[in-house]
Amino acid sequence: MRFEQSIDIDARQQRVWEVLGDLETWPQRIETVDVVELLTPAPVGEGSRVRLKQPKLPEGIWDVTVWDAPSYFEFRQQTGGITSVAGHRVEALEEGRSRLTLTLEMRGLLVPVVALFYKGLTNRYMTIEAHGMKRAAESA
Repeated sequence: MRFEQSIDIDARQQRVWEVLGDLETWPQRIETVDVVELLTPAPVGEGSRVRLKQPKLPEGIWDVTVWDAPSYFEFRQQTGGITSVAGHRVEALEEGRSRLTLTLEMRGLLVPVVALFYKGLTNRYMTIEAHGMKRAAESA
C-alpha cells in the first residue's frame, strides 16, 4: 500500500530542507506529531534512529536509511509484521519555489487489515504534515 502527498512551497529548496530536516522541531510545526526524540547523537543522517509518537498511532522507532541533503530522506520502521517506509522529497522549482512530496509505503502480510483502520487517518495526517511544513518554510 502506498500513500503520497505533494505541495508546492514558496521557498527555496534549502529553506524547505532546513525545516523538514530539523526533526526535533516537528512537534511545534505539525499537529500530527507529539514527540520526536533522537536516539542517536546529532546531526541526523543515514543510520540515525528516531522515536516518533503521533496521536492515535502506536509509538515507534524509525531508522534513517537515506539522508541525501537537500533533496531526500527516508526512514523505515518494522513492527508487527509490517514494514513502513516514509519518504520526504524536496525538489527545486523555478523562481525560488520548491515541491515537497511525502510518501508512505507499507509492506507485509497484515497491511490489508491495517489499511482498513488507518487509510483515512494516514491520508489526513500526510495532508496536515505537508501544510505544516509549507507554513513553517514560508514563514521565514
